[in-house]
Amino acid sequence: MKKLILNSKLLILTLLSVITTSCLDTEAVDFGEGPVVVQFPSTKMSQNFLQDGSGAVYDFEVPVQYFGGDNIPLDKEVTITIGINSELTTATEGYEFSIPETSFTIPAGSNTAKVSLKVNSENLDSNDPKIVALQILDSSEKASNNRGVILLTLQGICPSDLSGNYKYTSGTEKDVTITETGTGTYSVSVDNAFGGDYPIYISDLCGNLTITGGYLPDNFGIDVSGTGTVSEDGNTITLVYTVDGYFSNRTMVMVKQ
Repeated sequence: MKKLILNSKLLILTLLSVITTSCLDTEAVDFGEGPVVVQFPSTKMSQNFLQDGSGAVYDFEVPVQYFGGDNIPLDKEVTITIGINSELTTATEGYEFSIPETSFTIPAGSNTAKVSLKVNSENLDSNDPKIVALQILDSSEKASNNRGVILLTLQGICPSDLSGNYKYTSGTEKDVTITETGTGTYSVSVDNAFGGDYPIYISDLCGNLTITGGYLPDNFGIDVSGTGTVSEDGNTITLVYTVDGYFSNRTMVMVKQ
């Protein structure tokens, strides 16, 4: 009986300790009083620019944002000055790119502004992509230490037209649809290995293909990679596909229907 009473007292003390600790932890947590930090959304971005002989100059828009506080947009403007980090930049300003504006304002009630580069596609080398390193030089709010610089890759590409209906010649021999998702980028609706339909994302650099991602990494965290080629007549696509932990260098051939 004494043992039962003792165990009951210990249980009550334990519960009181947990409740007290939880209350203390809740009071100690900062739920929105942290500093406002201005930053880029990531440390790297890349974009393809079509080289079709037209001499087109393209816009490359890069968001700059602020986070912190209670995650509600401020009721005041946030001013930002952007510049080029010359040590990390390999592109030439005035040749491959230019920045018309370096001062930006995030208006009250918003938390994002857009930095716009002008990219001269004809001056890019498709075999040697260039990097522009943008840096937050000044801000009316604190600039991020981790995301105050973003590396922008400028990739020139040839005209590409891979969209259409295909069929695999081996493996599951499934019908497959390739859909354009951007300049030189595509979604392949299914591979020829798995029973389920797992799309693959590819990029076309003048007939040299790269697998850039897909359903498996997006939804299951399974890495995918690979390369590929396009036949001279454009009707046959060959991919060499690797799915981490499942298979390596699996050849997948698609013929246009």
